[in-house]
Amino acid sequence: MMKRREFIQSMALGLISLNLPAGASNRSPRQRRPNILLCIADDQSWQHASAYGDPVVRPPHFDRIAREGILFTHAFCAAPSCAPSRAALLTGQEMWRLEQGSLLNGALPQKFNVFTDLLEKSGYFVGYTGKGYSPANLELEGYWQKPTGREYHAIRHQVPSGVSSIDYAANFEAFLKDRAPDQPFCFWYGALEPHRKYASDFGLSSGNDPKPVPVPMFLPDSPIVRQDLLAYYHEIEWHDQQLGRMLQILQTHNLLNQTLIVVTSDNGMPFPPAKTTLYDYGVRVPLAIRWGEHLNPGRIVDDFISLTDLAPTFLDLAGLPIPGDMTGKSLKNILFSQKSGRIEPQRDRIFTAFERHTLCRPNGLGYPRRAIRTYDWLYIRNDEPDRWPAGDPDFIGSTGHPYGDVDGSPTRDFLIQHQNDPEVAIFFARAFGKLPAQELYDIHHDPYQLNNLADQPESKPILQGLQRQLEDYQHKTQDPRFQHESPWDGYPYYGKRRKKNE
Repeated sequence: MMKRREFIQSMALGLISLNLPAGASNRSPRQRRPNILLCIADDQSWQHASAYGDPVVRPPHFDRIAREGILFTHAFCAAPSCAPSRAALLTGQEMWRLEQGSLLNGALPQKFNVFTDLLEKSGYFVGYTGKGYSPANLELEGYWQKPTGREYHAIRHQVPSGVSSIDYAANFEAFLKDRAPDQPFCFWYGALEPHRKYASDFGLSSGNDPKPVPVPMFLPDSPIVRQDLLAYYHEIEWHDQQLGRMLQILQTHNLLNQTLIVVTSDNGMPFPPAKTTLYDYGVRVPLAIRWGEHLNPGRIVDDFISLTDLAPTFLDLAGLPIPGDMTGKSLKNILFSQKSGRIEPQRDRIFTAFERHTLCRPNGLGYPRRAIRTYDWLYIRNDEPDRWPAGDPDFIGSTGHPYGDVDGSPTRDFLIQHQNDPEVAIFFARAFGKLPAQELYDIHHDPYQLNNLADQPESKPILQGLQRQLEDYQHKTQDPRFQHESPWDGYPYYGKRRKKNE
């Protein structure tokens, strides 16, 4: 990380191109409320940007946000599944507090505050393009129906196979034209990339070579996996291209330096075993924030950040009170700090959770998991270890295939087809097999979280200490699982059920 840190900090000298003096960010923040542009990729793990050191994927506009603002190295979503992660971001609360809102295709009760509504009531113009709070049931009475504001989807353009035809940037410009003069705005840019499905040759058709692609150690190094990763990378770059167009639109309207720009992802990469797991590649996400001269540029922050912290941050910067039910904490002090590294000592851990993603087990059962991640350790508790974490191998549910909590992909098919090959069997077991009740990983020696130390006698004091911290936080934040309650298994599954192989 030191090389990347030096790179970002040296690139901060590019402030000349912004016509800002080097000390501009040392001024007191202006009182004017910021515009907010929240950019959310769909299924991107944190490491997949050149700002984090990836040698292949090139999202230049994310990198620009990082060097002209702040790059966060330890940002995590609340849950490794689209809708619960987005619900937690909207409400600023842990997903286990959100009832049906903590499930894919669930419904978020309207009794929960969402930052978009609070901003709108205070005078902000609020809208979105692409993927908002989704996939979710947005029709039930008493539940949020359009929590991300006014929809801007109408403008389309011709695109390569595998990406959305929504012209995100053109719709953003239409949104800006609809707002009143000088009205502050909050816009949610929800890319549908790099969510699957991908065109089979999407990465190759871009002219990129799969050979340099770094293959995570939890996946087999095969040409099929490499090509699949390359397509995933190319979708990240597509999302970033649209972000670049939005930055240009802001510049054209003289709004760039008045806008708080946040770029992140809802959860990790759609590969097994990443998305829908509590390992780093499932819940650790990219995060960069830019706000013109308000922020000291080129900083790299190592504090643990939850995406639940964004809602109270937006409200705080807009001068609005933060509702008492929000468990996230404002990032205001970190944003206005001039330091890099670790800034707030109390931000030394993060909590993540999972309940139910797809309908992939009989009777709509989920796979309840809770985790605490520190700088040194990851502890995961699997509350129902007799269930299949990736979905039942003999149950065809909403996805149309067994192991339904793993997105359909060439990588998934390769693992299943070669599960009995000696060189692939260990990867298959890791992605699709059952798991013990407790998992413990040494982050420094095992960054891919492959070697479970929970049963090692020498690890017992560490495991017990992390277990207590997790339970204390569950108790503090009123997690029903702490009281041995399981409301999620009784919630309906509202999503579409596909036929086998559909």
